[in-house]
Amino acid sequence: MCGKLWMKRGGRALLAASAVLLAAGAPGCKRAALAHQASPPRSALPEMAAPTRGDRLLILAPNCDDETLACGGLIARAVKAGAAVQVVIATAGDGFRHAVEQFFGERPVSRQRYLMMAVERQGESLAALSLLGLSPGKVIFLGYPDGSSGPMWQRCWYPSQLYTSPHTRMSRNPYPQALRPGAPYCGRALTDDLKTVIRRFKPSVVFCPHPNDAHPDHWSLYCYTLAALHELGMLDRVPLRLYLVHRGDFPPRGLHLSDPIAPPTALAHLGTRWESLPLDPALAEQKRRAILCYRSQVLVMRRFMVSFAGSSELFGRCPVVRRLPRVEPGRIRVDGSPSDWGKITPIVTDPAQDLAVVGLNPAVDLVGLYAAWDGRRLFVRLDLWRPASPDLEYAVELHPLWARKVGPPLSYAVRPGRPSPGLRFQAGGRCLEMSLPWPQGAQGILLRADSRLGSRVLDETAWVLLRVSR
Repeated sequence: MCGKLWMKRGGRALLAASAVLLAAGAPGCKRAALAHQASPPRSALPEMAAPTRGDRLLILAPNCDDETLACGGLIARAVKAGAAVQVVIATAGDGFRHAVEQFFGERPVSRQRYLMMAVERQGESLAALSLLGLSPGKVIFLGYPDGSSGPMWQRCWYPSQLYTSPHTRMSRNPYPQALRPGAPYCGRALTDDLKTVIRRFKPSVVFCPHPNDAHPDHWSLYCYTLAALHELGMLDRVPLRLYLVHRGDFPPRGLHLSDPIAPPTALAHLGTRWESLPLDPALAEQKRRAILCYRSQVLVMRRFMVSFAGSSELFGRCPVVRRLPRVEPGRIRVDGSPSDWGKITPIVTDPAQDLAVVGLNPAVDLVGLYAAWDGRRLFVRLDLWRPASPDLEYAVELHPLWARKVGPPLSYAVRPGRPSPGLRFQAGGRCLEMSLPWPQGAQGILLRADSRLGSRVLDETAWVLLRVSR
């Protein structure tokens, strides 16, 4: 966890709200709670099988503390049962300005203080995990900058396109305790590091963030996990268990030790099979004490942190690989003629009316993503809460999947009423359809869609991995 309490989409909706309201002519702006619907009670959730001797659990955490917030009870139970546990923390803890200001009492924050905060936060993770029974030798820090994982996945893929941390101003890993000191800050490097860990540890199950987590460091780690498993040829062999940390309606604030954690309302019925791992009172208290080891984070958001110390932990399963439907040429046409999507079902259903800001143009709200191909072209359909707006852009992003290789990011954006050279699209009613070139030789893609105003992403679907049938 990088430290910010991300609302629906990593806080970006809040940053962009005033600009969108001007564009849409909306009357005003204020924060809104996500629509409340009853979540399934804990009694309605199946119980996740507890780890046993012989299990090999790989815990992938985006930021220092996520491993304990989401999986602290699981780790303690696994260690006690004699299972093998390996924790990997992707980022260094060097980018939460507010925490650095409070912890060191310094403003403005110097580059050196951010580097010192990384050392502090990694030490906090080691202390917390030690309380849960895990030795330092079972913890690996990859050392990428806080807030970097999403941009590296979307833009900075190769070493020729390095990401530079705005906090430490580094573009290569400066931490001697990292898995690979000096590693370039790019998506390719992070994927390769995960492959190294997976190849060495040989997990029987991998725990990683849910693709609908709102924080970019979190949803992107899900993508990197899929990329690494694809390149290792292990996607169909190693099960994934998914956890949430950042979402506007999750977790409920001020949770007590006797309270279970339930699925977030917006995601309770959208294709994830949620399971509960019960924690007895002694274990819940052990986890609470471990959470308090994160001194720098508890200092600025104690209530949020201890909300994870309830009587259960929440994990989900959802299909990792989906089949991309193949259609006959000419069946789907993006030239003003009606398209025949037939019985093609959405590959992603996004919660409706779940934006974090009231007054936004409702055309921002994505509710469904469809995809198909005819052997030459990729067809994408976006379903919207309201008809597409000429004030907004709608974008599709993808990574091609070749045999044991993930390609660099590709992005396509269109605006209704304006031509997009080289792209074919049409907007009608609450749908927008696009025809895109298929990456040559690709066996599949990792895909998502978003709506944006300028550079501000306002709503986005989860990423999904699609394979083709030839």
